[in-house]
Amino acid sequence: MKWNEKVLELMKEQSISQKELAKRSGIAESSVSRYLKSNKRPRLDIVVNFAKILGVKPEYLLDDSDMNDDAFTLISTAVARKGKELTPEEKNKLIAMIAGMESNV
Repeated sequence: MKWNEKVLELMKEQSISQKELAKRSGIAESSVSRYLKSNKRPRLDIVVNFAKILGVKPEYLLDDSDMNDDAFTLISTAVARKGKELTPEEKNKLIAMIAGMESNV
């Protein structure tokens, strides 16, 4: 199942509309619509944001094919863009993932 199908399924289960997801994520509704219609995964920070709103781990939304050698680049980009918004616990988890301490990366 693709990441967007998982998001749509979770939205349906939780009765969250695209408009509500856009509002909670701070992303324009048109962008949310585009992300959900596309098979291409958006930036990691958006996936993390959606996962947080939907109450799942970001890894759940990512396909196994997404968890490859580019994980370091994706994570470091997310930290660079959203680093000020991360809690110390989230930063430590990302550091552990980058360092290869978690097997899901």
